[in-house]
Amino acid sequence: MIKIANIISVSLLVAFALQSTADAASISTRVRILEGKVYKQSKLLEQQSSQTQSYSKELKRGLQELEILKREVKGLKQKEQKTTKKKKLDPQVSKPYSFP
Repeated sequence: MIKIANIISVSLLVAFALQSTADAASISTRVRILEGKVYKQSKLLEQQSSQTQSYSKELKRGLQELEILKREVKGLKQKEQKTTKKKKLDPQVSKPYSFP
């Protein structure tokens, strides 16, 4: 009877030890899976961040070009206004409908 009790207690201890080992292995596997997912997400986040930075640089460059073009158009408008004023004020310009 004592041998049976010893065998039962030893088998229970072994079962608990094996169950603890199985639980630890299961937890370790879950941790590895989660680490892999976190790594993938961090890589995706870094990629999106660099893409956002490149889009931002491209946008700034485009805005600078737009500002330069605005200045050029403004300068051309001013030149055109000056030349039209000169034509209006220049008495040497022939007037096709004027009488001599």
